Amino acid sequence: MSQPTVDGQPEGAVLDAPRPSGGDPADQAAPHLLGAAGQAAPHLPGPDDDGREGLMAGVVDEIGSMMVEAKRTIAAAASRFDPDVPPTAFYVLRYVMKHQPCSAGDIVKAMAMDKSAVSRQVTLLREAGFVDVVPDAADGRVMTLRSTERAESRMLEVRHENRAVFRNHVEGWSDDELAEFAGWLRRFNTPAG
Repeated sequence: MSQPTVDGQPEGAVLDAPRPSGGDPADQAAPHLLGAAGQAAPHLPGPDDDGREGLMAGVVDEIGSMMVEAKRTIAAAASRFDPDVPPTAFYVLRYVMKHQPCSAGDIVKAMAMDKSAVSRQVTLLREAGFVDVVPDAADGRVMTLRSTERAESRMLEVRHENRAVFRNHVEGWSDDELAEFAGWLRRFNTPAG
């Protein structure tokens, strides 16, 4: 069965707008994104752009690179800690060790994780012998999480290894430069207002 046509084109076909003559042939072949009233669509500022938006784009790019490197470092640390502990569980364990005793609800709020995901990670950590569930000192009906001695000793080893990795990144920096960098990171990690 043939498709209906209008003026020799298939009915309902989307026709390309005529391309302007002249100019770069490669440009003519490429589709153009058009915004309202046929104007070129806005682009995201890049680090090479002038002004504050360009500076902000550079900051965002560098933070993105830092996050990728941090994710890679955490995955390697989790593997060194215990090959059976995935990075997500390692994140949870680090939170428990820093904020113990804490509840699973505390982890959900602080890490913006789904309650069932936290429950799975805590179960994995308990079964591996890295976390204990203990009654809260103030209210025995509430259960809290604490890291075990096994977790503490393994984490100490991993922290020494991690520091060696980070030392490579700051090799040759002065103490003043390290202090200034730490200050900038603290300032960045403290929301305004």
